[in-house]
This record gives sequence, C-alpha cells and structure tokens, in this order.
Amino acid sequence: MEVTNVFGSVILIHIFIYCFDRYLKRNNSQRYLNFLSVTPIQIDFMSLRWTTSLFNKKISNWATRKKKKLCWWYSLGTMITILLCIPSLILLASTAVVSFENIRQHKNEEAILQPVVPGVNLPSTDLPYYLITLLVCTIVHETGHALASVSEQIPLISFGLIVWLVLPAAFVELPTKDVTSLSPWKQLKIYCAGVWHNIVLSIVAFFIVTSLPILLMPLFQTGVGVSVLNLDGYSVGGYHDFQIGDQLTGVNGCRVTEDNTWERCLAAILHASSSGFCVNNAYLSSVVANDQLGCCNNSELSQSHLCFLSSSDSISRNRYCLRAREVSESSTAWCSNHQDCFHNQSCLKPLFHSELENETDSSRLILIQRKNAASIIFVGHPDEIYRSVSVSNYVPRTFIGPKYVNVIFHLMWYLFSFSAGLAVLNVVPCIYMDGQYIVGALTEMVFEGCESGSMKRQAQRALIFSGTSLVIVNIAFGLLSLFL
Repeated sequence: MEVTNVFGSVILIHIFIYCFDRYLKRNNSQRYLNFLSVTPIQIDFMSLRWTTSLFNKKISNWATRKKKKLCWWYSLGTMITILLCIPSLILLASTAVVSFENIRQHKNEEAILQPVVPGVNLPSTDLPYYLITLLVCTIVHETGHALASVSEQIPLISFGLIVWLVLPAAFVELPTKDVTSLSPWKQLKIYCAGVWHNIVLSIVAFFIVTSLPILLMPLFQTGVGVSVLNLDGYSVGGYHDFQIGDQLTGVNGCRVTEDNTWERCLAAILHASSSGFCVNNAYLSSVVANDQLGCCNNSELSQSHLCFLSSSDSISRNRYCLRAREVSESSTAWCSNHQDCFHNQSCLKPLFHSELENETDSSRLILIQRKNAASIIFVGHPDEIYRSVSVSNYVPRTFIGPKYVNVIFHLMWYLFSFSAGLAVLNVVPCIYMDGQYIVGALTEMVFEGCESGSMKRQAQRALIFSGTSLVIVNIAFGLLSLFL
C-alpha cells in the first residue's frame, strides 16, 4: 500500500509538471523560456530529461592520453562480450522454462532472472538501493560507450540523465553516421563497451561483497551470531526485550551463526510442534498450588504468567501457572514429550488460550539466546520476529555498529545482481538494446565479401526476432509468476 501511494504521488507530480510546462510555453513566458535556455531540461509526459556537453572535452582529452590502454581494454571486453552471447541466450531460455513451470504448477520457485516490481518482490525499504543501483549501472554502461567511441576518434554529442516516473538512467548521444562508417570490428568495440563495463562492475561488486568479512575483520566478526540492527518495524503485542546491538546466538536451542541460520531457526519453530522444557519433578512439587489454573482461565494472572501442561510417567497431566523465565532457567533441556527427559523429570509445555478453546493458533514460546545477556522470552508468532527485527551478520568488536556495513553490503549486492542482469539483457540480440547493434556488426564481419546482401539481412532479422521474442516471453512469464 505504501509503494502504491508513492507511485500515485509521483504520477500526480509528473502530470502537474507536464501541464505547467505546456501552460507556460503556450503563454510564451519569457522567464520560463530563459530558464530553459540556461538549464537544458526537456519535460515529456511522465519523464524528465537533462543533457549536457560539459564533459565532452574532459572525456576526449583523457581518452586521447590513454588511447593505447583503452584500445587494449575494449578489445578484451569485446571478445569476452561476444563469448557471453550464447550463454546469455541459454540463461534466458532456461529462465523462461522455469517461469512457465511456476505458472503451470502454481509454484513459487525463484528464477535466476526475474522482473523486479517494488512492493511485490522488492521490499519498499530497498527502493533507495534499487534506484541508486539503476543510476550507477546505467552511468557505468554509458561511460563505456563514450570512452570507446572517443578512443576510435568518434566525437561525443552529449551526455545526459533521464527520469521516467522514479526510475533514473543515463544515456550518451553519438553521431550515428560516424559510428556506422567505422569497420565492423571498431563498431563492435563501441557497441560492446557498455556490456563490458557492466560485467566489470558486477565482478568488482561481487568481490567487495565476498571480501567484506576479511576487510572488516578488525572491527567486526562473523559466524558467531547476528547483531540486532533495528527494531523500527516492531509493532506486535508480544513480550520482548530486544535491544539494538544485541548479539543473538540461538533460538530455542537452534544455533544461530548468520542471518541464514537465523531464518532457518525461526522457520523450524513454526513448522515443528510446540517445544517444552525438561524440569525436575521436585520443582513442580514445590510450586504453590494457589490459583494454579488462574492464567489457564485467562484471568489477570495471565498477564505475567503462562499456562504450562506437564506429563510424565510418575505425575499425571496437570496444568501449572508459572513465569516463563523461571521455568526456562530451571530447565535442563528442550523436549517434545516426557520421553525426551530423564525419569525424574517432566516435560513442561506452554498451553496458550487458543489451544484451551480448541482454536488453531501458531503462537509459540520462543527463547532467544543472547551473548552476555539474559535470554529473550517471546510469546507470539515466529514470523513477527522475522518481519520486525532486522539483523546483520556483522557483530561489532568495538563501539562501531554494523548499520553502515549493512548499507554497503546491500548496495554492493544490488550492484552485482543488477549490473550482471543488465549485461545479459544487452548482449541478447533484442531490438532497441545493444544486442541489436552487436548482431549487426557481427553479421557484417561474417558476411564480409559476400555478394548477396539479402542473406545478411535475413540472418540479422532472424537473430533479432529470436532475441526480442525471448526477452518479451521472459518478462511476460516473470510478471505472471509474480502476480498469479
């Protein structure tokens, strides 16, 4: 709902800007025309476009000084990009098959490549990462085209940014006639440069993600639990004692070493039967029997106590109204029934009000172990903890918290995945993408010296049609698998 409101507001703002722009132009507002002459902004329906030639001279001077290195760099990139054409087509074909199977069998299996829709498979909290990543990936992509063209003596016309709704992107304008007058190999270097830069960016981002634990070892440790990052989303009614910075090491006896094990431990609680505590029978015998059924009958005592059900060979099934922390501290082990405990012990399991009334409820008594602090006792649904408590793999060694490390990690992971995805899509022979021009230059090289131009044109059309169809099918199946 929040994402819908944001996009609705953005659309209204775009409509207002578009109508205001048309109104001022229709009335020949001199101030507005002077503003547009100084600020090269083009306003279209649902998009804003800014272009400049300020960077042309700097880019040209730098590329001229590094001409030999750039020639070697983009020759290597062109060969690697061409080698990735076939694997990219295979990846898109396999992704389409997986998405089709998800639709046909109503499964939710995640494909390697899939459309990203904010609010559906992209959390609203990750929207800033998404927008920053799009901008960085397209700037790096277009910089590749610009540098490769200048290294081949093709001048730049302009560099610019465009915002469609809220999606930012960069672009570069080149003289088309000058580019097409080059040899097919030089054209390929320019067309492949954007994909090559995205490949390099993806590799660099992946290296940073995998190296973060080593690079940050003096300040943070990993594999020893998770650190509570924030509790901003915590709005449930369960009892809890979470504190930002807590090092969580276990959940109901399940060891937590990183965020993946944290998720698995919470999921295991949800799918397993309610766990109990092995307590000595002597402890139960010493419990005062005064109003033992008070919290079991949902009285005021239930605000501070829980109803427990005990069963063993020596003691009949009884209900006890006890404090959960007192029971957990007296316990020697976890149990699912009395057979998991010693002969002089009983398995004490929490009994919730809904169970007393034969209602279906997935509430659990969850004991979360912390380092250097008492365990957290939570009564409620495990999913409430998962959704509301953000954790990080990086446990601080000093007073510096993992908040900024988490930002760097998320940004690098988005850069890796989005830049790699952009490279795959652009290397496929799809219309309006780099692959269309790459195929054109490749067929020129393959059919060089061939007298018949019709065969070359037919090969180009067949490849572009196949690649375009594959991209459209992937997008369509990907969206259907998300919404069905």
